[in-house]
Amino acid sequence: MRLPWPRSWTLRRLTPALTVVVATALLLAGLAMAIFNEQQVRAQKLREVSVQAEILAGSVAGALAFDDHNAAREYAGALRANHDVEAVGVYDATGRLAAGYALPGSQLPQTNKVGPPVFDGAHLTVTVPVAQGSTQLGSAYLRTLTEPLPRRIARYAGVGLLILMAALLVAVFGVSNTSLAEAHRKLQIEMVERARAEEALRRSQQAEAMAQIAIATERGKQSEQQLELALRAGRLGSWALDLESGRLTASEFVRANFGLQPGEPFDSESDLVARVHPGDRQRRQRELDSAIAQRTDLESEYRTLTPDGETRWILVRGRATYREDGAPIRMTGVSLDITARKNADERRRLLLDELNHRVKNTLATVQSIALQTGRTADAASFEQAFLARIAALARAHDLLTEVAWEGASLREVIARTLAPYVAEGQTDRIALSGPDVRLSPNAAVSLTMAFHELATNAGKYGSLSAVGGRVDVRWKVDGPGDATAVEIDWRESGGPPVVRPARRGFGSRLVEKSLAREFDGQVELIFAPEGVWCHMRLPLSRKMQLAA
Repeated sequence: MRLPWPRSWTLRRLTPALTVVVATALLLAGLAMAIFNEQQVRAQKLREVSVQAEILAGSVAGALAFDDHNAAREYAGALRANHDVEAVGVYDATGRLAAGYALPGSQLPQTNKVGPPVFDGAHLTVTVPVAQGSTQLGSAYLRTLTEPLPRRIARYAGVGLLILMAALLVAVFGVSNTSLAEAHRKLQIEMVERARAEEALRRSQQAEAMAQIAIATERGKQSEQQLELALRAGRLGSWALDLESGRLTASEFVRANFGLQPGEPFDSESDLVARVHPGDRQRRQRELDSAIAQRTDLESEYRTLTPDGETRWILVRGRATYREDGAPIRMTGVSLDITARKNADERRRLLLDELNHRVKNTLATVQSIALQTGRTADAASFEQAFLARIAALARAHDLLTEVAWEGASLREVIARTLAPYVAEGQTDRIALSGPDVRLSPNAAVSLTMAFHELATNAGKYGSLSAVGGRVDVRWKVDGPGDATAVEIDWRESGGPPVVRPARRGFGSRLVEKSLAREFDGQVELIFAPEGVWCHMRLPLSRKMQLAA
């Protein structure tokens, strides 16, 4: 191809200064292209690493919330598949390292503080916060290579080629004392060579672009696999809701969270709403509408109903995407089954209520014991009698504590009450017989106090005060069929002759009056000369039941 060229133009008119200017301009253009390319590579790498850090932060949020360092370690270890990542760290709210790893030659700091991304030569460090809603749970740390060495070499090879072209131009324009024909011929040769070089450069750039696309595609697949692994490890379900059509796309974990089998319908928002507890549907819709309107993250907890009628609790988090005109088009997020946490919260609340109730009852019992003991005992005997009754109350509480305050057996209550009054090796002085009867906590305390009064009287004045004395306690139900009451007989024998007391003390009133009132039954205390006999008829109820 021949180009028109003004005959008056000669290469001799080009001064060396113009040649230097042209070469310098080309060199500066090459350097500018290198700097721009470097900035684009850094920006792309920053976006990739930031996304990885955000995914890691979202994955370990649940683990940090429950202080589960093993789970956090599994999430961090999932990033080992990315060979560019040199160090990964998960830190708690105090900034201390909870989990992570570092490849040889790299270091993982023991403490971390959220800050801006840092480029350090061929390395990039990104730190992001880990939070649930407004609660700061800790931070995530990633350190990675900014760019592999082969790609950097390829990029700067292009810059070197531009510099080489500048040198060629200098050489061409520096030629002097040549004819126009020779210059024209050389120019044509140069143009051909330039075209070949540009074609080679274009092919090189095209090959490099295709390689980058392949690498990006492979990294995208790896990121998707890592995200899926993180979701599975945290038992998180992923979902997407088309806000225009109402179409719902849900993972298998979302279906499992709602108690659904793989084949059951769950493809629309109406299917989702049908599984939400009726009492929570309006609140769920309000929270969804608020998150969309205010462009904030959705975080909602509500009850769900499984096909077999079971009630579960679900935690849902998500964020909407919008068109350029601001119309919401889609919402994506994750879900987590929090039924176990909700059940634990409810049980903790019930335990606190029960503890408060029992403390009040215990204080009322101690107050009553103190008042009744003070009325029947003189100053010298008050302390001994009061402490003995408090000790009996404590033994009843010890028995109930051993069975988590679920109740106690009648046999265990009587045996523990009589144990302090019989020396070791003389257990034959006590005889207990009867069916297995279960007592409620309050009933166990009342009967412990009653048998304590009987045992104290036997130890001071009755059968247990003599060497050969004994106590027989037998109980039975009042019929083999539809039993309605338990009859308990306390009989003392072998002790000194019994003299009927001139007045009824606190112990007698507790046995006869308080016990009968507590169980809505009948209690009779007889001071027979051969030994005290106490007969109790206590109706079966929630306080006293035959064991299953």
